[in-house]
Amino acid sequence: MFKAVGAGISARFAEENTKGGVGGRRLRMVPADDGDGELANLTAARQLVVSEQVFGVIEASTNSEGSGKLLSDEHVPVTGWGITPAWGTFRNMFGYRFSTSPKPEGEPVTRVAEFIKAHGGRRVAIVAGGAQASVNVARQVAQTLPAVGLELGYETVEVPLGSNEFTDQVKAMKQAGVDSLYTGLSTLQNVALYKAAKQAGIKLKVAIFPTGYDGRVAAAFGAQLEGVYFSIDWRPFELHVPVHDRFKRMLAQVAPDEYPGQLAMVGWLSADTFIRGLHEAEDRCPTREAFIANLRRVKDFTADGLLPPTDYGALFGKMPLCSWILQLHDSKFVPVADEPICGVLLKDFKR
Repeated sequence: MFKAVGAGISARFAEENTKGGVGGRRLRMVPADDGDGELANLTAARQLVVSEQVFGVIEASTNSEGSGKLLSDEHVPVTGWGITPAWGTFRNMFGYRFSTSPKPEGEPVTRVAEFIKAHGGRRVAIVAGGAQASVNVARQVAQTLPAVGLELGYETVEVPLGSNEFTDQVKAMKQAGVDSLYTGLSTLQNVALYKAAKQAGIKLKVAIFPTGYDGRVAAAFGAQLEGVYFSIDWRPFELHVPVHDRFKRMLAQVAPDEYPGQLAMVGWLSADTFIRGLHEAEDRCPTREAFIANLRRVKDFTADGLLPPTDYGALFGKMPLCSWILQLHDSKFVPVADEPICGVLLKDFKR
């Protein structure tokens, strides 16, 4: 589990505990690290459920497939960052943004491709590597390009984990004449790739990254990333709602050294989903079965305005169609719209 995610969980739990907890019971987080693999994820889950005897699990991992069946068989409620097929397979698992496809490769959504086309892109480079979830997202975007009238100019999903050397990729991108870029890479990899592309003289009309929405990134790399777009799945700080202030205040109390950024908010949202499940499960004596059954009936979860209204029943096993998109301008993030940008499943797209 990312350190910042854990801080966000602790912040939301601390806020609930100041109100007396849930049904008079205080919330406590028991951390476990799944290392970097599905076997380690299974081991960590077994430790929590068997040794620690936790009520439920909050998970932020690209290795969720490892423990999915165990947690389902044991009827353990799970909330978190729903980014692998397990979240669309097992009904005890609730991604805060509702769900994802149970298919190993996911299902393509046209959102990114339509955005690129609307902003002048025509020939797109797709670059990814490392975690399978990131590779899957990049491949999904690549599949949608022809449907909306774009060309896939260059694609690689074999960038080594953590690599910041992009000489070969940039050379191939330039030879292919790409004018747009989408990646499934980490923030620092995105910075290195974008800088290398600019230095090579590639003129990108659109570059959109799924990671990097962080004030520290804007401060450190704002000039170098001027004009780049970033996507997130919750209402950004620039579109202020009161819960943003609560999040920042509680995070400062429980983890004063932690920055209130994207990963910490993932923790907060995951914990908020878990708390909603506890309330739905009859506050005084919640059971795992009641948590799962009753939260699955919730139709309007918004995390106090951070998310679009979520129906955990109707949307189970379905891909998220919308995200907020921001552009970096003068070292500040600027939302392109007040509401999230949406697409449709590729199979439902009509030109």
